[in-house]
Amino acid sequence: MRIPTPRFVAFVAFVALLISGPIAAAMPDGPYVLRDAAGKLVAWSVEVQGDVATKRVTPVKRSVTVKMGTYPDFLVTIRAPAAVAPDAVTVPPGSAMFVVADTHGEFEILAQMLVSQKIVDAKLRWSFGRGHLIVLGDVFDRGPNHLEILWLLYSLEAQATKAGGGVHLVLGNHETMALRGDGRYLNPRYVETAHVLDVPYEDLFRGDSVLGQWLRSKPVVLKVNDLLCLHGGISRALVDRGYGLADINRTVRQVLNDQVPAADADRADFLMTTLGPLWYRGYFAAATDFTGATDTDVDLTLQHFGVKHVLVGHTIVPTVTPLFGGKVIAVQVYPKREEGHVSFESLLIRDGKFLRAQPDGTTQPLEMPAP
Repeated sequence: MRIPTPRFVAFVAFVALLISGPIAAAMPDGPYVLRDAAGKLVAWSVEVQGDVATKRVTPVKRSVTVKMGTYPDFLVTIRAPAAVAPDAVTVPPGSAMFVVADTHGEFEILAQMLVSQKIVDAKLRWSFGRGHLIVLGDVFDRGPNHLEILWLLYSLEAQATKAGGGVHLVLGNHETMALRGDGRYLNPRYVETAHVLDVPYEDLFRGDSVLGQWLRSKPVVLKVNDLLCLHGGISRALVDRGYGLADINRTVRQVLNDQVPAADADRADFLMTTLGPLWYRGYFAAATDFTGATDTDVDLTLQHFGVKHVLVGHTIVPTVTPLFGGKVIAVQVYPKREEGHVSFESLLIRDGKFLRAQPDGTTQPLEMPAP
């Protein structure tokens, strides 16, 4: 099953916008840190006074401030362009790992989780020491604060490295959609931002922007010790093609940079379909439009990548759920707030044990079913 091209989707979204009439009123937004015609960094923001929204452009020297209403503003130091992230990371035995999936712009819910689980302190500064935070993609779309989440992860990445830990973001299908101009799931806030700034929204994450370049440096599939971390899943078809981590990550990076050589075109086309790692849902019985994975398929995946577990987001589950005898762990509990109650879970791995982490700071053991 092929995914509609971004150009086609953008056209459909534009037509729908014309039919639907006026869009939501503008909200303050930014900063988006881009390069001007002289190559210097500038911050684009939407400012709102009364009913009037305007574009503001300011020079950036070393840092930008990200403003949040219910959480403290935080300062982000701008770094040199990111090097291409590794395909595999080895962390010391016993290092704690905290795995989050599909935050979809819900900054406050994510922040509540990270603070309560002591990944960050009350001022949103890294407090996980030598631990590692792993984010399984889909920061973008649906919710109103994906930009703030991106800046937080960008900032925490440097803080964690300095402390001897790490922050590892793998791209989800919504990252690739946003970077390629597929805006059908954008929150109305960002639709209006693009209108006020007078650019297609994807231009705010172009390859020479700070966050756009940083995102394009990230992998789609990351091996962390004996864990394979990704957004969607690994299909049997991918394993049969023999693609390794470097093949997958390099090729999707080429797609995002519009630099796919003819020799890699077939692989690029395959990886962006529903059999690719960004979109595959075959681990889940309810996903009837996908070729379902078997125990044999999962075992072949583990052997192919040399891992013991596959951690995935993308498909919503009611609670962090082990599948295939715990060889696959589904982490995507959609973040939402209903009648004052926050529904969200993450996965904590500590001392070799898998735990469900709750936004109130508690944890419960994740019982692994028999193979």
